[in-house]
Amino acid sequence: MTEYRLAKPEEWEDCIELANYVFSTAHRPHDFEQLIPKVYQAGPKMARIHRVAVNEKGRIRAEIAVLPQQMAAGGKLLCAGYVGSVSVHPKARGEGHMKRLLGDWIAELEGACDLLALDGQRQRYAYFGFTPGSEKYTFCLDTANVRHTWKNEELSVYTFVPLFTENREADEEAAAFAQKLNEAKPLYVVREDVKACLKTFGEQTAAILKNGERIGYLAVCGGNNIAEAEVEEEQDFVPVLAAYLKENALDSLFISVPVYETRKAAALSEICESFTKERCGSAMYRIFEFANVMEALLTMKAETMGISDGTWSAVLEGQPVTVTVKEGAVGVTREAHPGADVLSREQAQELILSPLAFKGTKVPSEIWKKIPSDWFPLPLYCAMADEF
Repeated sequence: MTEYRLAKPEEWEDCIELANYVFSTAHRPHDFEQLIPKVYQAGPKMARIHRVAVNEKGRIRAEIAVLPQQMAAGGKLLCAGYVGSVSVHPKARGEGHMKRLLGDWIAELEGACDLLALDGQRQRYAYFGFTPGSEKYTFCLDTANVRHTWKNEELSVYTFVPLFTENREADEEAAAFAQKLNEAKPLYVVREDVKACLKTFGEQTAAILKNGERIGYLAVCGGNNIAEAEVEEEQDFVPVLAAYLKENALDSLFISVPVYETRKAAALSEICESFTKERCGSAMYRIFEFANVMEALLTMKAETMGISDGTWSAVLEGQPVTVTVKEGAVGVTREAHPGADVLSREQAQELILSPLAFKGTKVPSEIWKKIPSDWFPLPLYCAMADEF
């Protein structure tokens, strides 16, 4: 008989081995200790974030982990979780382990968590109440853009060195610096181990120096993809990218920024050759506490992108919510007006998360007419360093 429970510390190595085996079989060779060091180099204490299916012989046949996170936006702190390491042994597929394990996680987190995030195939996770969401801009900066915009001496003030040097004292200082810049973002995930976070999925980090003084950092993936770029002064943002392209003799550089970082996007749009607006990979979300999530992210959106005044009252998956925006200030109460709109989870999350929800058929058009058009989608975003 299969036992479903949290993994034990003594099963830690077995959890890692199962994930490596399953993902290597299905995709390409995986080494989770190197891919996600914030979890898989943290030691057996992280066994507790894994739910496992254990057969009668004591062997782990499946596992699903949820990494607890704190997400800050709009002056609010949300309790979040990131689902990862969804692994079912090839010989145990079709036995219902994924359904049971993820269902157990959802039941446990109900009432204790504001939202869950994951990256996965949409139909598979729609069964569990997850909806696609999250948008970003990806800009392409090429050599011609740089050559026609800056003189060589203008970019020579910027240089790049490794952010972390394997010197404990220096690395602690660099981590504190990177953490300060991360927590200056409109939306950020609290990073307990900054150094490990900035190595997620093979990211390489570089400290940005201006005239020899550290002013920011870059997280680079795949040689010419900038997953994260943070500087103390915004006027340095685009020249830094141009200098990095030039110093590394790259033909082009791709830079991703969330849609709410409007000043970065505007600065890049003046220089770059092209850009796309797209979903953030296969990002999906399941909201537990609609009032908390809407208050935090609508407030952040009002502060960064601007939203219209208005009021909307609804019951979302049984949760009464009234949202009022007046002169840019967002207020959310856990009550609903008489005659409030009633939406299922699927409808509610489609409405507030999906960039193309207005073209769908899940939410009646008369509901859309009651809501200011710039309120949704909520601008959720997860940097690569915070993924799992």
